[in-house]
Order: sequence, then C-alpha cells, then structure tokens
Amino acid sequence: MDAMRTQCRIQPGVVVLLWLLWLPWMVGGAWAADETPPKVRGTAGVLGDLDSGRVIYAQEADVRLPPASLTKVMTLYLVYEALAAGTIQLDAELPVSETAWRTGGSKTFVKVGDRIRVEDLIRGIAIQSGNDACVVMAEHLSGSESAFVALMNAKAVELGMVNTHFTNATGLPDPEHYTSARDLFLLARSLMLKFPQYSHYSQEKQFTYNNIRQHNRNNLLWRDPIITGLKTGHTREAGYCLVATSDKDGQRMSAVVLGAATRKIREDDALHLIHYGNRMYETVKYFDANASVRKLRVWKGDVREVDGVVPEPLVVTVSRKERSALEVGVSYDEPLVAPIAAGQKIGTVVVKSGGKDLFTRDLVAGAAVERGNIFRVMFDSLRMTVGW
Repeated sequence: MDAMRTQCRIQPGVVVLLWLLWLPWMVGGAWAADETPPKVRGTAGVLGDLDSGRVIYAQEADVRLPPASLTKVMTLYLVYEALAAGTIQLDAELPVSETAWRTGGSKTFVKVGDRIRVEDLIRGIAIQSGNDACVVMAEHLSGSESAFVALMNAKAVELGMVNTHFTNATGLPDPEHYTSARDLFLLARSLMLKFPQYSHYSQEKQFTYNNIRQHNRNNLLWRDPIITGLKTGHTREAGYCLVATSDKDGQRMSAVVLGAATRKIREDDALHLIHYGNRMYETVKYFDANASVRKLRVWKGDVREVDGVVPEPLVVTVSRKERSALEVGVSYDEPLVAPIAAGQKIGTVVVKSGGKDLFTRDLVAGAAVERGNIFRVMFDSLRMTVGW
C-alpha cells in the first residue's frame, strides 16, 4: 500500500485508490431458500435501514397516495424540532381553541379553554393519534394550521420528499394531501436519527388523558419486542397504513405499508419485511461522524499531512452474500497541494463488494492547511518534478 503511494504521488492527476479494509465474513447458506422478500399486499411498501439509509425493498415506492394519520410523523417532527431548539418546553401549557376542539376524526378529547401540557399533546398525537392535539400544536407553533402546513411542506422539500404535499397537520382526507412510501421512509429515518431523545413516545403502549385511557394503535408493539414505533393511519381513502420501526441488536429498520385492506394485513406485512431485512442483511458501521479515515500527504503546505475525515457516519447495509467480499478504500487525486480549506473535499471513501461499488462518501479535510514557506514550496516543487 505504501509502495503504491510512493510510486503514484508525484504524478499529477493520478487517482489513487487505497484499500483500507478487506473483510471476509463467514456466512452460511441455510438462508438461501428465503432470499425472496415477502410481497406487500397493500398498494405500496418500502423496507430500509435507518442508519445507512439503504432501501432494501420497494413496491410502488414513489406512487403518490393518501397517508392518513402517517401525516402526524411530520407534525411530530416539527414539534420535536421546536423542542430541540428550545422554542417550546415539555411542561409548557397550551390553550385549546374552538377550532382544535371541533377538528373531526380521532381525538385526544381536549376541551375548549383547557390548557394542555406539551408533553400530553405529544402523547395525544403519538399514541392516540389525536387530530385535536395536532391542531393545538400547529396553532401554537405557527399561529394557524395553514401556516403550520406551510412549514410541513418546506420541511418535506428539505428532506428530499419529492412526492409529498400536505394540506393539513392531521391526515384528514384531501385530494391534494399525499405522500409516497419512499418519502415516508425518508421522514421516519430523519426523525429517528435527529430526535432519539423523543422516540420513546411512539413506543408507549397506552396513555390516559381526561380519565380516558387509550392504547397505542400500533399492535406490533405487543407482537414483537424489537418494534420501536412509529405510527399507524387509516381512512377510507387511504386504507390501513403503517410506518413501523425496529431495533434488533443495533440493526435499525423501518417498514412502510400503504393501502392495506385490514389492520392485520398492514401489521403482518410490515413485520415480515422487517424480519426479512434482519435475516438477509447486515448493517456495518465503519466510522463515526468526523472520524479520521486516513492521513493524506500534502504538498507545498505548512504541514506534510492532513486528516481525511467523513463528515457523517459511514454506515453500510449489505446482503450477507455481499458482506463476504466487502472492501473499503479511499480514492483521491495526487498530488494534494496546499492551500486546503477545512472541510474541503479531498477524496472519496468507496465501499465495494465483489468489484461493485456499493456506497461512496465524501472525504474532507479535517483541518486547514496553509501554503508553506518559500523553501517548502520550492523543495516540494522540485520533488514533484523529478519524482523523488
């Protein structure tokens, strides 16, 4: 490896690929008969890994469909964002307007004039799927539900949800209110990665408010201990919908099912997808965010090396077949010449299996490198020219 660097580094424009790891993995073949993923019986479905973002299974994943109460995942996202920013606090008490009280559909059973704690409203949304609680939160955060919806749509664009448009904070039917299975996976992934401190609300099995006890509508919480959430939904237009999340020995999956005919079908399909993902795929974490991957030689700088770092965690999800030949390397152009800005892209981390690129991630400079003094510049220029 070092010989490769010595030979190539003085040739301008040469792309150097340094293999960091080759990780053969002993895997058995007993699972081969179960390679085919279970088919979703609803209209659309997606299975993906929450940490790597890889979509493992997709059925009609980009079709625009009514999401029903899965809409509330976005409502909770904006609430959690406000909490994390300190805009609101869990113990703050919010007033209930007549508009919120009159909102139809599923209820947290708030009353006009009541003042409700933010944490109770969150539970009312996450556990009871209360439309009234959504409107209370929307009115407090944005002044009106329509203004809150504008924030929802802006956030959808920010997250790359290209097949999504919201018209309300609840999921009540509207022809212009739609999303897709893939977009919901993107949303669920972002929610779980950015706000782990609030994820427990969607795992709570029951909640009592106004002396009315209601159970979480996600029956998978009772069926399998690996389930960690996230949200159910149902209207006549949308059918039965579910975004399910799971954590099995650190491997975190999310299954999205839209347009199922019954509650049981949406739950069975989501659970089968998650079990398939756990059985057939493995998630491997190589580097944390801002971890140094490798030191790279710098020419004409005030220092000789710079740390190449990954600004985001390097996590890959691969099938157990792919895992048997997994390789990780760094690709960069030689020579790397100062000045270099902190955070500047200086290469690429490449993950391969069987000669096929599976995943790439930018490699950036961990610190700035200033141009060296005149003697360093002259000496390095000579070395680069004659090939020392």
